[in-house]
Amino acid sequence: MASPSQILAHAKLYRVINTELALKIAFEPGEADAVEKRMYERLGTSHPLILKCYGEAESVLGKGLVLQYLPVGTLAGNLELERFPIERSQWPAQAVEAIRYIHSKGVIHCDIGAHNFLIQNDGSIALADFCGSILDGSTSLAATSARSTEKDDIFALGTVLYEISVGHRLYADRSDGEIWELFQKREFPCLTGLARSLRSVIEKCWRDQYNSTEEVKSDLDIAIDRL
Repeated sequence: MASPSQILAHAKLYRVINTELALKIAFEPGEADAVEKRMYERLGTSHPLILKCYGEAESVLGKGLVLQYLPVGTLAGNLELERFPIERSQWPAQAVEAIRYIHSKGVIHCDIGAHNFLIQNDGSIALADFCGSILDGSTSLAATSARSTEKDDIFALGTVLYEISVGHRLYADRSDGEIWELFQKREFPCLTGLARSLRSVIEKCWRDQYNSTEEVKSDLDIAIDRL
C-alpha cells in the first residue's frame, strides 16, 4: 500500500498493491468500525450488488476492513448521461434490488445516495459504506440517522433514481440544508421529460407512499417494461 486511493468522510481507502482489494482505515477507529463489520457479516459476500467485505486485517497503517476495490469510482462521479450509456439503463433496477436485499436482512443503510454506490468492473453498481447503518431496528451511532427507517432509505432511493435518470445531482447548485428545506416543504424538482411510469416511482418514493422496497421493485419492474 502507498498513498490512499480515496479519502472518505470518515476513513481512508488504501489499495493493496497488485490485488483487487482495498483496506479501509477509519480516521478515528472505534465502534463505527465494529458496526460496519457487523453489517457486512450480516449481508455476506454472495450478493452481486453489495460491495464485498472480507473481514479485518492489520497493516503498518493500522487495522481496517478488507474490501473489494473498484477503481472506476462512485455513481456520483459518473452520473453524466454520456457515461456508461448502455449499462446505466440497468442502474435503477440494481439500486432498488441492492436496497431491497439489505432490508430483507434487517439492515437500514441510513445514508443512501449516489456517493455510496460504486461502479463495478462490468458497469453494474454496488452499494457500500455501512458504518452509519442500523441492524434490526437498533439505534445508529450517527446522530443524523438515529431514527432512520426503511422509509427513509426509500425516500433517498427516489433521489438516486432521479439522479440516474437526469444525469446530474439533485439541486446541484443548492446546499444540503437548502435541499432539506425544499423537501420538508414538499417542493420537488420537475420530472417533465421522464417516462410517466418512472416519474411515478420517484414521486412515490419522495412522497412516502411506499411501505417497503418490495413495493418499489414491483412498480419499477412495471415502469421498465413500459420504457
